[in-house]
Amino acid sequence: MRRLKTAFVLCSVFLACLTVGAQVDRTELRAHPDLATGNYCNYPQPVGNLTPAPSGYEPFYITHYGRHGARYMTNDRPYKYIIPKLDTAKMMGILSPFGEDVLRRLRIAEENARGRAGDLTDLGRKQHRAIAFRMYRNFPSLLGDKVEVVANSSTTRRVMLSMASFCAELRGLNPSLSVKMDASQHDMYYILPNDSIVVPESVRDGQLYDELDVFKRRLLSGDHQFETLFTDSDRARSFIDGYTLADGLWNIASDMKCLPELHLSFDDAFTLDGLIDGHRVYNASWCLWEGLMPGARKSYYRIFPLLENILSEAEKMVESGGKGVRLRFGHDSVLLPLAYVLGVKEALGGTDDMENLHLSFSLFRLVPMAGNVQIVFYRKAGSDDVLVKFLMNECETSVPVSTDMYPYYHWKDVDRYYRDMLRSANIEYKED
Repeated sequence: MRRLKTAFVLCSVFLACLTVGAQVDRTELRAHPDLATGNYCNYPQPVGNLTPAPSGYEPFYITHYGRHGARYMTNDRPYKYIIPKLDTAKMMGILSPFGEDVLRRLRIAEENARGRAGDLTDLGRKQHRAIAFRMYRNFPSLLGDKVEVVANSSTTRRVMLSMASFCAELRGLNPSLSVKMDASQHDMYYILPNDSIVVPESVRDGQLYDELDVFKRRLLSGDHQFETLFTDSDRARSFIDGYTLADGLWNIASDMKCLPELHLSFDDAFTLDGLIDGHRVYNASWCLWEGLMPGARKSYYRIFPLLENILSEAEKMVESGGKGVRLRFGHDSVLLPLAYVLGVKEALGGTDDMENLHLSFSLFRLVPMAGNVQIVFYRKAGSDDVLVKFLMNECETSVPVSTDMYPYYHWKDVDRYYRDMLRSANIEYKED
C-alpha cells in the first residue's frame, strides 16, 4: 500500500484533466502554469487505462529509453549573472523592495545549488521509482517472473542515479529479478547523440536560427523585470541585458519545481503570460535544435544508432523465445529526437511558425523530467505473430505504421518500417 500511494502521490497530477494526445493553447497553459516549464516540467501522472492485449497474448519483453529525473540546473550561469547585477543595483539605490526580496531568495537558491550543477534531486529519484512501480504493476506476468533486467545509462551522475533508483524499485518488488546495470563509454555511441555521424546540411538552418534569436529576445525581453525589480529601469538597462536577465530568471523559476523541499518560487518575477512565453521560447528552441522543424538541419540523425540498437536487441529477444526487460537511461537530447524518429504522434507537430508552434508541439508532453518511451512486446502460444505497442510517458500512443488492432502493431510491420527508415537515411560517419 505504501508503494502504491507513493507512485500516485509523487507524480504531478495537473495533466489529469487534459486529453493525453492534445496540445495546448495559451488559455489552457494559464489554467495549468506548471506545464509552462517545458523540459523542466515534472513527470505527469499517466491518465487513462492501458488497452488489454488481444486474447491469448502475454507481454514477454519491454525495451525502454528514459530521461533522468528532476535535477538542478546544469550550470550556475544564471545565478552568477543575476545576483551580482542585483547587488550592483542595490548599491546604486535603484533596487525596488520587490527586487530586494527576489535577491534574498536567489541567494538561498544559489547556496543550495552550489556544487550541485545537474545533480539529481530527491524528486528525481522518486519519479523513477514511481515509473518502475507502475511498470511492474502494468506487466506483472513479465516483471513478476525470474527474468533478466539489463540497464545502461550515460556516465552522467544524475542519469546513473536515475537508473539505480529505477532498478532498486524493481528489485524491491521482485527480489528474484536478475538486474544488471552498467554505465560505460562502451555504450555511449547509442545512449548519447552520436557526434561521429554526418548530419546533412540545410540551406534554411541559418535563417531559422536568426528567426529564433529574434523570437526569444522579443518574448524574453526583460521589460517586466526592469519595471518590477528596479526603481529606475533606464539606469538598470545601462548595465543589464534584458534577455539574459529574463532568460536566467525563467530557468531558475522553472528549476524550483524540481526542488519542492526548498519552498522557493520565482514565478512572481513574471506575469503568467511571461512564464508561458518562456515555455514558447524553449519549445521552439528544442524543436529547431533537434531538427524537428521543417527546414532545420536533421540533428536527429545522431540517434539512429539508438534505433538500430533497439531493433537489433528486440530481434534477438524475439528469435530466442525468451523474456526480459531492456532499460536505457539518458537525456532529453536523445529522448526528444527518438520520439520523432519513432513517429509517436506527440512528436510530429513541428512547424517553422514559431509564434504558434506550441499549438501543435508541446515539449512537456515529450521530455518532462523522467520522460520515457516504452515498447512492449506480446506473443501468443502457437503463433509467430508478435505484437507491440508504444507508450509515451506510459500512455498509449500511435506511430506511422499500418495496423488492424490499434494500439497494437504487428512487429514484422514495425521492424520493416524502421529498417527501411535506416536504409533510406544512408548514414555516413565522419572520418577519423
